[in-house]
Amino acid sequence: MAKAKKLSQEELEGVQSPVNNINNLYMSIGRTMVGALRSLSELDALEKTLQEAREALEAKYGSVTINLVTGEYEEVVEEAETVE
Repeated sequence: MAKAKKLSQEELEGVQSPVNNINNLYMSIGRTMVGALRSLSELDALEKTLQEAREALEAKYGSVTINLVTGEYEEVVEEAETVE
């Protein structure tokens, strides 16, 4: 049986190092993407909660503009269209 041919230790490390760095970067990107997907899911849930709160307030007060600092609100008055 023929003796296996081998790279020098320096040559092997020259290949191993970038491969390991690429793999680490892929893992980092994967963790970032999972975090982004979780954040998007949380954002969707928060937007749904906000929409439900808006609908409840509109059912109670009608169409209003709310000052989110003071809680004061004003009715929204729609202007009538004029036909020329």
